[in-house]
Amino acid sequence: MADAKTALIVGASRGIGLGLVEEYLARGWSVIATVRDAAAEAELTAMDRAGRLTVARADVTRDSDIQALADRIEGPLDLLYVNAGIMGPEEMTTASSEEIDQVMQTNAFGPARLAWALVDKLRPKTGVVALMSTGMASIADNSSGGYDIYRASKAAQNMLARSLWVGPGRARELTVLSVNPGWVKTAMGGRGATIDVPTSARGIADQIEAHAGSGEHRFVGWNGRELPW
Repeated sequence: MADAKTALIVGASRGIGLGLVEEYLARGWSVIATVRDAAAEAELTAMDRAGRLTVARADVTRDSDIQALADRIEGPLDLLYVNAGIMGPEEMTTASSEEIDQVMQTNAFGPARLAWALVDKLRPKTGVVALMSTGMASIADNSSGGYDIYRASKAAQNMLARSLWVGPGRARELTVLSVNPGWVKTAMGGRGATIDVPTSARGIADQIEAHAGSGEHRFVGWNGRELPW
């Protein structure tokens, strides 16, 4: 399909990342999906019934993986969606410095460094860079505390996304989105979550479509709700 759009979805082995691969394939897009291991690669490959899915391996915390992925992608991409995140320890005061470093690298700096490495692969004016954030990253909405390392890492990611937009993103007239996927029934979200993966993925894709071409940086939920920074 000559006019098919192309999405690169980073972190697609399970949960919302996998759901986004399914959603964009259903919408007729070509999808490049990254995973970290062979088992996840096999599961994704089995989904490809129309020859529009390419699977690559990448770990956002490894500089060599980021560079290899950037070298592999020719572009132009219509969407770069970076879905990487771990919850980490619940208590900041008892967490080790190594645990804190792992959360910050996985949730904030790794995704941002990957986005910077690939920003020139996005289609000018209509391309979208989206990073998986969370409502827990909102400073204004934090009235309960808890999971402070996770909150801080995602708030940092939001700031890095803004810097990406201010710099190379705005130069290419790209749209940058920090996305709250909602409370989703995944391994991280748990059984008590309020929405399932297909609902979240469909809503996220709708929001990306709605904001593409705006040239703005927005903090937006899967349901269209604007979140306070």
